Amino acid sequence: MVHTDSVIASNISKIYKSGRSLLTACAGINFTAEYTKITGLLGPNGAGKSTFLKIASGLQYPTAGTLCSCGFTDLSDIRRITGYVGDTAKPDPLLTVHEVLYETAMLHGLTGIALQDGVQNAERISALETVAKQKASTLSKGFLQRLSLAKALCFSPNVLILDEFSGGLDPSQTARLRKEVRSLAAHSIVIVSTHNMAEAQSLCDDIYIVNAGTVCAHGSTERLMKESGTHSLEEAFLYYTEGGSHEADL
Repeated sequence: MVHTDSVIASNISKIYKSGRSLLTACAGINFTAEYTKITGLLGPNGAGKSTFLKIASGLQYPTAGTLCSCGFTDLSDIRRITGYVGDTAKPDPLLTVHEVLYETAMLHGLTGIALQDGVQNAERISALETVAKQKASTLSKGFLQRLSLAKALCFSPNVLILDEFSGGLDPSQTARLRKEVRSLAAHSIVIVSTHNMAEAQSLCDDIYIVNAGTVCAHGSTERLMKESGTHSLEEAFLYYTEGGSHEADL
């Protein structure tokens, strides 16, 4: 059965060659994110989160396993329907905010009114109206991160993947964007990676915890706490990543 309203990763593995050695970033990850839900991906540094999210975005090929995103399995199709926000924004420094967004939207096939509406909506959600005519090279880290979000939104993607998206933002900007992300999930699939446990608990309907390239727990915040016998998501996270003795039913 082809699922057109979900992202389904089956046994995703990614192995890199590092000198004469092989480095396993992902080792048989099974993962599902559904329409109208925000799915969280938590894990310590080096757990394989960013590698997996780049694969889910169609930006990297897995070494093994399959990915189906809204019914698509070809990575070029997956890239076309996916907005990806990494933790480091790298727009063309010679272009203005407007130009960066128009270029991105046009590359995704938008023209005419749809193009204008897409760019304006992305600027509004990301609060970029006041810097729309500035070159990317003049933007602060916070504005660059918001521009990265706007690039991911300007073509109305089916899937929105946010990898540490709130880095560089002040508390008020973070709170505003969390609210916008929640509203975006009403009509798309949203996947969020974060080190902020409060952010994960407030945003995510479903959470995967990964460690050493594998999923070690999966469920709602309440389920993760219940099955680990802990009293907070942070405690559950530490339980599963620092020596918990059992796994959630995957």
